[in-house]
Amino acid sequence: MDKNRFTAYKVLFRIEEHDTYSNIELNNQIRKIKPDSPAFTRELTYGVIERKLYLDYILSQIAEGNYGGLSSKTKVLLRMGIFQLIFMDSVPEYAAVSETIEIAKTSCRKHYKLINRILRTFVRNREKISFPENIRKRGKRLVNQYSVDKSIVELWSLQFGYDFTEELLRASNQVPPLFIRVNTTKISKDKLAKHLISKGFEVKETGETAQMLVVSGKDILEAEEYESGLFSVQDLASVTAVTTLAPEENDFIIDVCAAPGGKSFCAAEMMGNKGKIISFDIFNQKVLNMSSQADRLGLHIVEARVGDALKLRKDLTGKADKVICDVPCSGLGVMRRKPEIKYKQIRDFAKVLADKQLRILENSAKYLKKHGRLMYSTCTVNKVENEDVVLKFLEGHEEFELKMQRQLFPNIDGTDGFYFAILERCGII
Repeated sequence: MDKNRFTAYKVLFRIEEHDTYSNIELNNQIRKIKPDSPAFTRELTYGVIERKLYLDYILSQIAEGNYGGLSSKTKVLLRMGIFQLIFMDSVPEYAAVSETIEIAKTSCRKHYKLINRILRTFVRNREKISFPENIRKRGKRLVNQYSVDKSIVELWSLQFGYDFTEELLRASNQVPPLFIRVNTTKISKDKLAKHLISKGFEVKETGETAQMLVVSGKDILEAEEYESGLFSVQDLASVTAVTTLAPEENDFIIDVCAAPGGKSFCAAEMMGNKGKIISFDIFNQKVLNMSSQADRLGLHIVEARVGDALKLRKDLTGKADKVICDVPCSGLGVMRRKPEIKYKQIRDFAKVLADKQLRILENSAKYLKKHGRLMYSTCTVNKVENEDVVLKFLEGHEEFELKMQRQLFPNIDGTDGFYFAILERCGII
């Protein structure tokens, strides 16, 4: 039995049955099973997750009207086989079918003949099958072609129109670039670029901020430069937001929902490691992880603490020069990194989140000094969680002024989908 495909099968089945996070489950199974080609396993696993509804649309046509009633094990194996047949050009047809059947014989014995028949039917009748790209009704086509919950298509088409929604979905299905943030307290961007190029990495500039590079190559986190704290992996969008907040030397900054800590660390580097940043998170393990990363980067001004953003710390009110308020959100801007997000029903979920986001923003604003600035941000593309929350806050707080706001899009900016607003406290505390 092929260990690469079997590892993918185990990951996909556990995600299907237990709703686990793909990255965590995949790393666990790779450590446990030790596939020969982890890269192949990752490509197959993420490919099936990203195309699940696309694959199901095709399989429902050749499963004799009974596809919906099949077991999770059977569906996972069928998706794996069909994905290889359609999207993995390096895999011969016979291997895609036979290797899938070998797994089925041990993991899904009752249905391995059915799986064999369905996969071979696809191979024989591929030209007769209707693919999602050919669906006439646009909303239904977008759901199946880009494999995303219909509530997301409805939300985006209402806010941006169908043309922009399709562009956004197309970009959200692509592999994102790998951005790294240079730790300028330890090394210059040019010097780090030379180091990485000498190790075989391809390095490119990005014009938006002075701290960022785009890198291509394998095992970047295994590089000595990472272990030495010379850089961190962080998307350009969040660094752009922190840059706009403009942290300065000797600022006192509070980051209310800090984990995994990237924005705190970015601010600390911009401050030249001079000043004070308190980085809160509700989970103790995440706080420990932030402390470890701060040590790796040599950023002694960052103090990670356990704290709930929904509970006001009265001892800190009116003390901060700046506040980073990156709230929990629906995550629609990072679907290309976390494809399981695509299948969440967004409508009611977003409204509940917006209420929580506003409460966190209300608390966070109380930490600011007069003329202090706050960055409200999310990694989503949804006006309900973004512009609407900021507008509602401003309606109840005349002492605050909106200095700027920006929505970044994968299809326009090449970054994660990310929103941020800069608010300034202008009135008397």
